[in-house]
Amino acid sequence: MKPTTFSASFLLGLLFLLTEGLASRAHAQMQPWIQHEEISFGRNPFQPIQRIPATEAFPHELSLSKLDPNQTQADPSDPAYRVSVNPPELSTLSNDVETQDALYLTENEVFTTRPKLNPAKDGILQSLTIQSTWLAGSGDNIGLTEVSGSGTIGLPCPTRESPLLITPGYGMYFLVGPSSVQAPSTLYQAYVTTLWMSQLSPKWGTVLSVTPGVYSDFNRTDSKAFRVSGMAIFNYQWTETTQLLFGAVYLGRQDYPALPAFGVIWTPNENHRLELTFPRPRYMQLFGYGEGYEDWWYVSGEFGGGSWRVEHPKGQTDWLTLSDYRMLIGMERKTDGGGKSFLELGFVFGRRFKYTDDPVTIDMNSTVMLRSGWWY
Repeated sequence: MKPTTFSASFLLGLLFLLTEGLASRAHAQMQPWIQHEEISFGRNPFQPIQRIPATEAFPHELSLSKLDPNQTQADPSDPAYRVSVNPPELSTLSNDVETQDALYLTENEVFTTRPKLNPAKDGILQSLTIQSTWLAGSGDNIGLTEVSGSGTIGLPCPTRESPLLITPGYGMYFLVGPSSVQAPSTLYQAYVTTLWMSQLSPKWGTVLSVTPGVYSDFNRTDSKAFRVSGMAIFNYQWTETTQLLFGAVYLGRQDYPALPAFGVIWTPNENHRLELTFPRPRYMQLFGYGEGYEDWWYVSGEFGGGSWRVEHPKGQTDWLTLSDYRMLIGMERKTDGGGKSFLELGFVFGRRFKYTDDPVTIDMNSTVMLRSGWWY
């Protein structure tokens, strides 16, 4: 080969290699991912884009007041960078509504403080009740344990808004006391109460009832053991929160044959109720509720006792009357349809044991009382 030809071939080959190297470098620069493993963070002019999750705020929505004072822009590694964005509707709901899945409630349910309980059942059977009362006895005081039960059926008379309620009931009273007090061991009562309620006008209503029954020890029972009690109460809706009551209650007892019934019922809101009524005042306050129930605590006063036709220790038939006054504190759970369960603790004073025909009266000391019951 001649020197001239060798020089030309050498120059053409060198030019080809130089051209090929420049093209390869330019192609690599246009596709930076090819050299991603070889290019450092400081020298790579093409940085991957880090997307912000859709549930987090964008950097321009983050106030600089939440950042470091020396920092002029948001740092993605800073926990303060991620700010949750909630729908405005959720932020305006109260905790009570949120815990009750308010998003699934109707508009009326959302703006109601609590569900309303139905005070009555739809069927003819309105209630079944069991109740027990215990009065402590010691010394010359007579102890008493009462167990009673009843059932109520309701009939439209003439409509469901003016019902007729019929309640047969039965009770037993077990007396425990010292041998110095000659008293029957058990007293009984069997009765049927017929009660009619009616709304006479938007403001006037009435409750009328009559209760025939037998009250005896069932040892020596005569016609006097059968007696009738009843009541007539009228109520007037004076204001939206205030109701007036007046009427009379006929007991048929030997000590108090009849008593007036009057007073004021004040309901400032759905969580409080004050009954300034005679003969049974009461204050009630709601302390809890849930689906289908309400829990109330209350303080009340009542007039206790009764009259029974019994066999006197001397052999003749006589009236035995027990009477007392009671101050109670209790709790009850109301359920939908008029049911409830309750527990009461009371202080009993002014206790008296008295025969009528053979005037024997025993004034007993004050004692404590425990009562519980269940209403279906």
